[in-house]
Amino acid sequence: MKTQTDTTPEADLDALFAQARARPPALEEAFLARVLADAQALQSHPAGQSAPRTRPRSGPWARLAAALGGALAVVGVGSAAMAGLVIGYVQPEPMVSLAGSIGFGVTESLDLLPGFDALLTEDVSQ
Repeated sequence: MKTQTDTTPEADLDALFAQARARPPALEEAFLARVLADAQALQSHPAGQSAPRTRPRSGPWARLAAALGGALAVVGVGSAAMAGLVIGYVQPEPMVSLAGSIGFGVTESLDLLPGFDALLTEDVSQ
């Protein structure tokens, strides 16, 4: 009976790989022919020829996206802009308290979108 010190897991694994290399699996010719036919059908162009070159877009939006670093950069900038608009409009309380703690205290507030009740309370007879 073998003990832990007789063989190591690496030696057992090496013996298993050597046994697998000694008897490689036999593949059927019909199977190989089907695989090669599928591969040939999926190739976009024959071997030895280069892929057809596509004309890059040249519109103003494409040039702007290229100047910013591509489509993913445009998406990142747009997401950051929307997050800035939402945070600026909503002004969550943790942001206001954080701004006050680093020296940017909020002394005034401006209601840019007053509610309907503000319209009812104002005097309109001028």
